[in-house]
Amino acid sequence: MYKTTRLQSVLIQYKWLLSLFLFIPCVYGADDNESWTSIGFERKLSSSLKLEFEQEIRLEDQASTFKQTFSDVSLSYKVFDGLRIQIPFRYSTFKDKIKQRISFSGSYKYSFKPMSLKYRTRYQRTFEKNETPEDLVRNKFTIEYKMDKNIEPYISSELFHSYNEDPVQLDEYRISFGLRVDIMENSSIKIFYIFKKEDLTKSDPDEINVFGLAYSFKM
Repeated sequence: MYKTTRLQSVLIQYKWLLSLFLFIPCVYGADDNESWTSIGFERKLSSSLKLEFEQEIRLEDQASTFKQTFSDVSLSYKVFDGLRIQIPFRYSTFKDKIKQRISFSGSYKYSFKPMSLKYRTRYQRTFEKNETPEDLVRNKFTIEYKMDKNIEPYISSELFHSYNEDPVQLDEYRISFGLRVDIMENSSIKIFYIFKKEDLTKSDPDEINVFGLAYSFKM
C-alpha cells in the first residue's frame, strides 16, 4: 500500500494555510512581492556552543528578478536554559554592490507547553565600500505553538531603528507567520510569509510581501 510521507500528510492537512499565503497579496496590495529561499545547517560544537550556516537567495519585482544572495555564519552560546547569545556574520552580494554585516544578539525563550514565547534583541553594523557603516537595533518577539511532535506554527513581529538617532525613530517593521515541519529525524522545512514596511521616515514607505521557504538540517 502507498504511504504518504510526513511532509505530504502535513501539506494535505494544512492546505488551507498554504492557500492563505497565495491570497495575502490581494489583501494588502503591497508595492512588491519577494521570494526568499534558503538552505542551512547547524552543528553542536559542545553542549552549549553551536555553529550555524545559511545560504539564501532573494528575488524581487514580483519574485521575477535577482535582488541579493548572502552567506550567513553564526556562533551561539547557551548561557542557561532559555538564554542564548549569538554572533552572526553575513556576506551579501547585490546586483551592483557587496555588503558585509556583523551582529551581536541575545535571546530568551520561555516555554509553557504547548506554547513558547521568545524575545530577541540584536545590534548590527553593515559595511559597504565608500559608505558610512550603518548601525541598526532590531527587537523581535515570537509566539510559537507546538501542535504535535513535528509541526510548529508561529507568529512574530520585529522593529528596526537606527542605533545613533535620538530620539529613537523606527526605520522598518515586519509581521510574519509560518509553519515549521520536521520532515526527517535531523531536517525540517519552514514555510513563511512576511509583511514588511521599509523606510518609515519617508512620506510613502515601501510595503512588501515576502513568501519564503527554508530547509535546514542538523549535523
